[in-house]
Amino acid sequence: MIPARSSSRPRLLLLATTILLPYRIMRCAEAAGASVSVMHTAGAADLRFSNRPEGCYPTDRAVDGAFDPLLAEEINLRARRLGVDMVLPGDAPSTRSLIAVRDLVAPPCFPMPDLDRYDLLNDKWRFQALCAELGIKTPGGVLYADVEALRTDLRLGKVPFTAIAKPLSMDSGIGCVVLNAGTAARQVQRIFYAPILVQDFIAGSDIGASSYCDEGKITAFVAHRYHHQTYATFDDERIYDVVESVARRLALTGVFNFDMRLTPDGRIYFLECNPRFFFKIAMSMLSGINFVALGLPGAQVEHAPVRCGETVVQLPKAALAALATPWKLRARSWDALKFALSDPVPYLREELGIFDEEKARLRFFRKTPSAAARGDWSPGARKVA
Repeated sequence: MIPARSSSRPRLLLLATTILLPYRIMRCAEAAGASVSVMHTAGAADLRFSNRPEGCYPTDRAVDGAFDPLLAEEINLRARRLGVDMVLPGDAPSTRSLIAVRDLVAPPCFPMPDLDRYDLLNDKWRFQALCAELGIKTPGGVLYADVEALRTDLRLGKVPFTAIAKPLSMDSGIGCVVLNAGTAARQVQRIFYAPILVQDFIAGSDIGASSYCDEGKITAFVAHRYHHQTYATFDDERIYDVVESVARRLALTGVFNFDMRLTPDGRIYFLECNPRFFFKIAMSMLSGINFVALGLPGAQVEHAPVRCGETVVQLPKAALAALATPWKLRARSWDALKFALSDPVPYLREELGIFDEEKARLRFFRKTPSAAARGDWSPGARKVA
């Protein structure tokens, strides 16, 4: 259920460059009893259509993951004017930007890993190497410096089919290209980034897991799947043990989300880690764990990890389709419907496709040559031998 508001409302400043994920973070923070103001780039301007933020304040800073002392100065100025208790990142670029300038930001920042750990986990190739070191099952993979190197191996028959080509650190599936035996030569033309990670395709279903960690210890954990507008959580000791091993190995602090594939015969392959807030974070809150609340001022850390068992949340489309038999709707599904209808304009804009963030970001990545803008939030181009 949605947590009740507390009597004391911490004031938060949310740094955002996109819309969909920062919006969900803002709703989780508000549900935890906080008031949220947003400092945003042009890409997040449509957050003004929400009735939730206390205020929306544009910035001309790039917020591209690089170290920017002027961004820290602007955050501090805005924080002083608003009486901010904590600064939160809203998406991948703002997370790396905030980590980079954290020592220059006057208010506390939401718990996050340092840059070394962030960059390691945010890089699919380096994450695959970490998994190999820890004995964690991942798809096989080869890293190519550019499209021409991949084309050469395709001509030589060195790429096993079916395979998936993907960028190292973009999210939301942007840039992923399926390479099949008959279409690979044509499909490779869609690749606009470098380096290129090519992994074996794993047949099965998508699942994930999210955790809040404090100095290497998991304090909250949920495993989840999402299909046909229905979000379901479950408990799997194998997944928990893997996430715990990564958290312990790197002494992680903050929120971390892992993407996996579950094969029909029950094997689990870890694909990537997002060392930041994750897209399904509001669904996790509706299922019982508010990951944003765990890092806010005054949050109480439990000694034993909070683990979400089996829950099912039908999102509004699925819930509305089931209204003919309302007695079959679960309480959490009613919560999800109320969650959306309490701030209807952003929900309707997203569902109607008035603003398609993924397409907008893809256009931006294609037009912008820098490595940071392509989704690799480490400043400077990456070299591959």
